[in-house]
Amino acid sequence: MNDLKKTLSKINNGVIDKIYFLKGEDQFLQNFFIDKLFLKIFSGTQGFKKFFTTNEFSGKEIMDSILSIDLFVSKKLFIIKDPQKIKGKPLDELIKYCNNPLDDHFLVLINDNFADSDSFSKKMSKNVLKLNVSTPFHGELLKWAKIFTKENGKTISMELLNEIVENCGDSLYNVKNEIDKICLLNNGKEIKKDYINSETSFLRGRKRWELMNSIGIRDLEKSIKLAKSIFNSSENMVSMIFPLMTFFQEILFFKMNDGTFIKPNSYIPLSSSIQNNLGEFSSNYRKDEIELAIRRLKEIEIKQKTSNIDDETEFISFLYNAIG
Repeated sequence: MNDLKKTLSKINNGVIDKIYFLKGEDQFLQNFFIDKLFLKIFSGTQGFKKFFTTNEFSGKEIMDSILSIDLFVSKKLFIIKDPQKIKGKPLDELIKYCNNPLDDHFLVLINDNFADSDSFSKKMSKNVLKLNVSTPFHGELLKWAKIFTKENGKTISMELLNEIVENCGDSLYNVKNEIDKICLLNNGKEIKKDYINSETSFLRGRKRWELMNSIGIRDLEKSIKLAKSIFNSSENMVSMIFPLMTFFQEILFFKMNDGTFIKPNSYIPLSSSIQNNLGEFSSNYRKDEIELAIRRLKEIEIKQKTSNIDDETEFISFLYNAIG
């Protein structure tokens, strides 16, 4: 996996690949990369950009557009979301195209699931540049948060900035949105504690970390209560599976290393409050119980793709099996 910052630096210096494969769920990083690439390719001139989702366009429609040559438009930028869902002949054409792309045609492929090791990823040419656009860990999130605050012409203490990242840091988009909103409401130069509404602004992030904490200490009643609250506030099973899988994987990793602290092994960040309690959480579970929870989450992920299930019912059933 290539470094995103180094790749952006190369693009800024005019070194541009024909194809990029973005893996990871952070929409801010996805859009940030595409915007920077677009600006460099077209250098201020009116450019051609076409965004495809495999839910809206057939594989044939996507490939017909990419392979078409326009006498009036030389450079084109194409983006395909979830290319792994393309099947049959169009998939073969896409794989072949990635080995020999057209001149002046640029392609960005996006798969939100960094951990996805499907056949598409395996078939992808080694020459295609793969980039991690998963949400960064706490330290990097703080650096981005500083940038967002500075862009708004404001200053903020590290204590408050850390609180924002701690509770909204499930994605860079959420961090930026929260900081932009706070700065908009703040007439002064410095952001004060009064402008941070802990009951509403941070509710979503806090509930998720509270749920993980209650699962870690095996509090079934509280976990069910929090889960119902989370699903009633527009969360879905898909958005919960990967953070929870990361949570159990980190507990397992901690247990397998006999409690020795090692840099987090996952690509989905956990809050520092959760990371600081991994030792306690790991002592509450046997190794086979953690492995069973991870397998169960993977089974739920597959069911999500192949059938319609009730998210809340499925999740509560998981909690009973994992905690009860």
